[in-house]
Amino acid sequence: MNNQLRDNYRKETFGTLELISSKEEQLDYQNKVPIAHVSAELFCSWESCYQDVKDQDWYQSAFSKKEFEILKSFDATFEQVCSETEQDVPYITEFIQTKQWLTLSKAAKLALMELAAT
Repeated sequence: MNNQLRDNYRKETFGTLELISSKEEQLDYQNKVPIAHVSAELFCSWESCYQDVKDQDWYQSAFSKKEFEILKSFDATFEQVCSETEQDVPYITEFIQTKQWLTLSKAAKLALMELAAT
């Protein structure tokens, strides 16, 4: 079960970074699930797939040391963006036009590139 748990969280972490990095995926998600608040889900998804579990041994063992450092670096940018963003995050069509969204998206793209290179 531990291997499956690690695999699932690894997949979710990479998938969340993919979603955070892509305006097209975010807008497509909003169109497919109109009741979703995609902007808020970006933040909640990262919290659940990384922040809530990052200190667990089983979670850390799902990633190489280098991969985990990349995730920590992205998380630092994520926290910076959180501190600059209203608690009631704007709707996705508005959020994608903000400096905070651009910073977050670029950081996710960079993390994905670095992760692919490991």
